[in-house]
Formats: sequence, structure tokens, C-alpha cells
Amino acid sequence: MLEILNKESHRGAVLIACSYLDNQLQAIIAAFLLTGANADKLLDGFNAPLGTFSARIAAASALGLLRPAEGRECELLRKIRNEFAHKVDANFDDPKIVALTTELKYAAQDYNNVVMAPFGRFNTAAVGLILSLTNRAHYVGQKRLVSQEWPT
Repeated sequence: MLEILNKESHRGAVLIACSYLDNQLQAIIAAFLLTGANADKLLDGFNAPLGTFSARIAAASALGLLRPAEGRECELLRKIRNEFAHKVDANFDDPKIVALTTELKYAAQDYNNVVMAPFGRFNTAAVGLILSLTNRAHYVGQKRLVSQEWPT
């Protein structure tokens, strides 16, 4: 993953890292839901209710599959991704993007005389979150929902 990100432009790195996180969230939610076609329809395909990065962040957070700090970090990364996806001239000098990167908690922090550049903050936060979620689907799968009979 790092090798791929390091070869990319800033825009490419943002889009790839967030796409990877989006896929991780899809796998985490899928590991929790009942298996079958209905769960698949929620997550994948045309007009899937949980088919967007935003919806997956909200669902994973609401289902307790993300820690609050992870959900917040995903939201910040999504906002940065949206800037790069929807603005042709987006870059890490843009004040809005700089402000979003300063809010990232998973980012490497300034130390001594070293000041982390906005792209460095984005990159370290994205990679840190990706690493944090790498095995989450496995652990969530151990708590997968099971169908049950409900009183009428």
C-alpha cells in the first residue's frame, strides 16, 4: 500500500487511500450483517443504500463497528477526498484542505524543528487508519448478526 501511495500524485494518493478505506468499511459491515442477497444489496450495486463512503462511515459508526475517533477520522479523510475528487485545482496548499488536515488525530505530529506538511498529515493519518482497520472485518465477523425469532 505504501509503495503504491508513494508513486502517486497527491490527488492519486488521496483517491487511492480513501478508496482503500471505503473498501475496508464495506468488508467490515459485510462481516457484521447476516449473509445473503439482502445484505449484498445494501452494500453493492446500483443505488445501494450503503454503497457510498459517506453511508458506510455512518453505518459502521452507528453499528458500533468503528470507535468514535475512527469514525471522525474517516469523515475528515472523506472531506479531503471530496475536495480532490470535485475540484480540478485542489491541492494541499488550499486553506480548506490545510484546515482539514490539522484536525486529523491519526496524523504524525510536529516534533522538535520538524513541521508536518499537510500532505504528510493526510498520508500518515490515512495509513494509520488503514492499519487500525486492517483486521477489523475478521474480529467483527466473530460477532456477526444472527437471525432470531422475535415476539409478536
